[in-house]
Amino acid sequence: MYATVVTAKTKGKAELVIICDDEALKGPHCGFCSAASGSKGKAPKETVLAKNTCGAKPGDTVTVSLAEHAELKAALILFIVPMLIFMSALILTTTLPLPLWQSFGVSLGSLVITFLLIKAGLGEKTYYVIDEVAPQRKPLRHK
Repeated sequence: MYATVVTAKTKGKAELVIICDDEALKGPHCGFCSAASGSKGKAPKETVLAKNTCGAKPGDTVTVSLAEHAELKAALILFIVPMLIFMSALILTTTLPLPLWQSFGVSLGSLVITFLLIKAGLGEKTYYVIDEVAPQRKPLRHK
């Protein structure tokens, strides 16, 4: 998939806008444009953070891919770990002499704290990787 570099950040990362056009449909395609609006190319522009391994500069068109096992790692961090912490807190608080609604409230509070810690600790984490700077495509000329 292709993207345009918006800003090059420190620590080897860049902010990108994903490009979805007819050329992207010929290769591996994320399906974001068709899922978001029902027809290709009409989706709102999405900005993502990516590892800038090839030193792309703002304005460059680049090819982007997902890191290996990105979906599994993201699901583990965002769903499995918080749910395990919530369930553990619920089990621990039910052993205390508290009413059930207070045990649930404490567990819910631990879930909120877990999400805040994940956001603070992994705010700049990305699974997108810039593979290479794509050659500039020549504009079509109508005769």
